[in-house]
Amino acid sequence: MGGVSTEAFSSQRFADVPSTHEAYQHINYLADKGIIKGYNENGLQLFKLNNPVTRGQAAKMVVLGADYQPLKVAQSSFVDINPKTEPELSGFVERAASLGLFDNISDKRFNPNVPLTRGEMSKVIATAFKLDVNRYASYPSPFCDISTSYPYFKYINALYYNGLSQGSNGKFNPNNHLTRSQFALFVARAMDAKFRLAVKSVNGQSCSNPSPGKTETIGRATVNGLNVRSAANASSSILGILNRGDEVNVLSINGWWAKVNYKGSIGYVHKTYLKLINQSGSVVKNRIIVLDPGHGGKDSGAVNGSYAEKRIALSVASLVKEKLEKDGAIVYMTREGDTYPTLKERVDFAHQKYAEIFVSIHVNASASASAKGTETYYSITANENELEDKVLATNINNEIVKQANMVNRGVKREDFYVIRHSVFPSVLVELGFISNNEDLSKLVNSNYQAIFANAIYQGIVNYYKN
Repeated sequence: MGGVSTEAFSSQRFADVPSTHEAYQHINYLADKGIIKGYNENGLQLFKLNNPVTRGQAAKMVVLGADYQPLKVAQSSFVDINPKTEPELSGFVERAASLGLFDNISDKRFNPNVPLTRGEMSKVIATAFKLDVNRYASYPSPFCDISTSYPYFKYINALYYNGLSQGSNGKFNPNNHLTRSQFALFVARAMDAKFRLAVKSVNGQSCSNPSPGKTETIGRATVNGLNVRSAANASSSILGILNRGDEVNVLSINGWWAKVNYKGSIGYVHKTYLKLINQSGSVVKNRIIVLDPGHGGKDSGAVNGSYAEKRIALSVASLVKEKLEKDGAIVYMTREGDTYPTLKERVDFAHQKYAEIFVSIHVNASASASAKGTETYYSITANENELEDKVLATNINNEIVKQANMVNRGVKREDFYVIRHSVFPSVLVELGFISNNEDLSKLVNSNYQAIFANAIYQGIVNYYKN
């Protein structure tokens, strides 16, 4: 990257940040400064490159990066942050708010877990690091999708003319969310001039209409009668209809809506009913996958002696997450420790993350010690994505049976809460029977847990390949 010094940084501290990654030096720089710490999972320190950066995470990084101190308060300014239970988050958010870094604050809600958009980021960075935004307000925009009337125009201009951003293909894409690695790039550039980009002269830009050619991602309709709308909401006019198997080129995704090229025009489709297929590279890159390790906390699930379902499920789910993230997927888990989210909280969590598929991982039990094998469920209740549920369940079930040499109990329909209330493709996997000695010997064996995890991972990959 032009202008970046090759001086030595500390040795690789994050297992998921290879030295070849564009943000490698930037992330290590921030870690050296104590601005980021990452996550310790299964003995590995991870940065989680592809996870969206949240408003709360961004507040902490810019407050520390711009050399401010957290602001301690007894009473939070926000109803969704508790300074007693979340003192660190509260301190950074209060300071960020006092500096006027964040917009979109209403009803005294900061929404710390909501992903930050690129437009919002421009104000956060420019304000925190005291870029002279008014100086660049009269400069031409380098981005064809940013007009002088756009609310964040002067902040985005300040980023460009200070070498912090170059956009992508002439666009800034202000409504897109940022990944943690992308935000690290911006913060490091703002902090240290050696990371900044060369600034090219600008003569003004105009966006051309998208051609009907191929894009990086195809959206394949999973249901019949799927509306293509003129705007990203369910009340806008309908441009056309897609039926199961129809494909459209996906231009971008924001929340639940995919912006698509529909017969040469821009349209919007609810992504719950699109199977998003990458045209090159990893089939799971940028796919949002929620894993649900069953039970947890006060609920041990099925038990056999000292062995508990909750621990087996969490161990396997964590390994699946690790494998998917290495392939570029955006992966969330309903629990990452010995906690007990309610069934409703698990479903709500998946919806809050705009899940594209949902996999709940469990261990079975029976009064009969002879019962054994793997079975995978999808919902009975009328579900427009039922066919996708079955395809996903079949792919995962087949891989577990094959790789772990399990008895195949088949793919079945059952109205378990977490899959019944999830409209996106959702399945519940019963790895094996903790009550059967043969299955138990596999379920509690770390080598077999890795095999179970690899099988689930491969089943998900196969789902996106087919």
